[in-house]
Amino acid sequence: MQILLTALLLLTLLADASACDCFPPEVRAKTAQEALEKARLAVYGRIVEVDADGKARVLVLESFKGALVGATIEAVQDMEQCGVIKLSVGEEALVLAFNETVTACDKHPPEHYMLQEFRKNVAK
Repeated sequence: MQILLTALLLLTLLADASACDCFPPEVRAKTAQEALEKARLAVYGRIVEVDADGKARVLVLESFKGALVGATIEAVQDMEQCGVIKLSVGEEALVLAFNETVTACDKHPPEHYMLQEFRKNVAK
């Protein structure tokens, strides 16, 4: 019974941990700063429309670099680079793009540590 409880506790802790939690705060801040410097576009947005061909329109809710708040950017599916990453209406994500074309590969979940770091920089 004790082994079962220990296993359940470990599973719970692992489920809450993310892959980036192992980095110290200094490394996370430095990585986010370097990514922002090199990125062409860094915004947090909501997908408002997806065409039949997979092109999505993303409403910019927060801007860290590139498009202004309230603007709409276009993102496309890129099956060759990142496989089947869906763009779903209503989904919110960090979009961090380094190339001219924004693709589904450039989206990151709202809990991504870089979004938290970008927001900290804006608050300073």
